[in-house]
Amino acid sequence: MFVSEQPGDLLFLSIAPPSATALDAESFARQAYEPLGRLLEERNAVVLGERIYGSLAVAQRVLAARRAALADAVERAAVAPTYVEGAPGRGEGVAGFHAIAVRMADSEDRLIVEGGTACGRMVRGRDAWFLGVSDAGCLARDGAARAAQEETRRTLIAVERLLDRLGWSFTQIQRTWFYLDRILDWYGDFNRVRNATFRRLGMLGRESLTPIPASTGIRGRNLMGGFCTLDLIATAPIDGRRHVARRLMHQGQNEATDYGSAFARGRELSLESCRYVFVSGTASIDERGVSVCVGDFEAQMRRTLAAVRSLLATADAEASDIRQATAFLKRREDRDAYCRILEDEGLASLPIVCTLADVCRAELLFELDATAVLPRRAR
Repeated sequence: MFVSEQPGDLLFLSIAPPSATALDAESFARQAYEPLGRLLEERNAVVLGERIYGSLAVAQRVLAARRAALADAVERAAVAPTYVEGAPGRGEGVAGFHAIAVRMADSEDRLIVEGGTACGRMVRGRDAWFLGVSDAGCLARDGAARAAQEETRRTLIAVERLLDRLGWSFTQIQRTWFYLDRILDWYGDFNRVRNATFRRLGMLGRESLTPIPASTGIRGRNLMGGFCTLDLIATAPIDGRRHVARRLMHQGQNEATDYGSAFARGRELSLESCRYVFVSGTASIDERGVSVCVGDFEAQMRRTLAAVRSLLATADAEASDIRQATAFLKRREDRDAYCRILEDEGLASLPIVCTLADVCRAELLFELDATAVLPRRAR
């Protein structure tokens, strides 16, 4: 297990098998959940959110193994994980997992339960308040068959209402992860719904102060059904503690809002003891928003890695500062090239989970998202 030991309240925990190999359910549970339970107790931490990427065929076995392994830490890991279809690069099974936990400064910790499911958590750390919601689509699904865009609209409204009940707002969201079943069939509709919501909330604009979150939008079927799976993290300041969030831009790619997609290329959150840099899902897009290196996986991957490095540099960060990342390959046959390029680029030791998934455009073969953690800048 990769465990970040950087300053700050958040712990980033990942299982990322080498060479895009698969893990069976039992091996995955041993490597992920047995040490996770011990670590949460040792660090006085609770899970804010968790995503498992794996074949749906093994999902129930994985979740059963998780329950058994975390029997002694059930309260600390009470938030239901988001299980997303994401086959490993090789074989079937589990591709990996990411969890984000919060070191608690005191006992101010509220579990968010909707419809009998623990779908989120609000925790006070030393630097800030943290709010995580897992599979927010569960707030909108009622068993009725709906169009994908209508489910998305209902999901975003449900999140808005939940945040309002908790005394939070949509503008405090730093990071979103959208997993959309059959993404290539309706990504345009998804963007229109998200754009309308963000525009109504005053969040859609190019200005650097616009509080638009970093985001990933990728294909992914949810074990629980539905078209739209949404995980998110929001933060709020604690009196007297530093809390400065800014939108990151760079010259190599234009803003996603320029071509109708409502997310920031990245977000930097500067707190009292550290900085978090959230890099959105990044692919082979040029400064005009055009897909480039079409048909060439290696060229697309190298261009993507260069774009991620460029965006990190705007926050004085480097690839070595990455503490959690997910790589999405459209084609299984590119897995060997993926592993070779990671080695060439000096990134093979980073906690990157590699899974198979369609990117938001049919011609895009690779996408990478990442989170970096750094010391706070000197004043």
